[in-house]
Amino acid sequence: MRGKIISFTPPLIISDPLVADLNNPRSRFFDYLLASNQPLLAGLDHWLFQAGMLFGSWEKWWGDGKQRATAHEGLDLCSFQDSLGAAKMVDLSLKIPAAFAGKIVKIASDFLGKSIYLSHEIFSEDGFQLYTVYGHTEPLASMAPSQEVAEGQLVATLSRSFGKNSNIPPHLHVTFVWLPAPLPPARLTWQNLSHDPAIRFIDPLTVLAPPI
Repeated sequence: MRGKIISFTPPLIISDPLVADLNNPRSRFFDYLLASNQPLLAGLDHWLFQAGMLFGSWEKWWGDGKQRATAHEGLDLCSFQDSLGAAKMVDLSLKIPAAFAGKIVKIASDFLGKSIYLSHEIFSEDGFQLYTVYGHTEPLASMAPSQEVAEGQLVATLSRSFGKNSNIPPHLHVTFVWLPAPLPPARLTWQNLSHDPAIRFIDPLTVLAPPI
């Protein structure tokens, strides 16, 4: 893995570059993730991020370290430091909870392996709808399009397949995005999300952090 290690300890005190996003909804995702993943995350003190794991980065944090084709649309959860100071990594047993109550809209096989798209009954002032997208997943057998899920309910584990990037360490990709409502499931692809000017990505750290 490449680049500078950045520590992140929930709860996050939001710094100036994120102030513009304070109206975004807040999720207890990290609480659900920790509670659902014992002993894997036992003693977790804080998450560790390379710069390329963060939202908006153009850097790759794996492989040849070259520039990404598009800016990173989310946040990659891969490694953490425990209370004894040891750096550890997640593995394929990681259980993934829903950040908010909502509905499975689409499960897609793509270059990330499998991606799960969830819609939430949360809307911006201008009528856009909140979606969560998880990448590098293996959806639970009970998960299918139109399936309703509760906040914190487990929806997947990490996938053994990472598409064409098989040299990437196991990690969870998390995206939050405001989408025009309603949006046909056929338009829910990474290519469309990255190039449609009507779609607004959200820095996940502004959703995973508490209000100040």
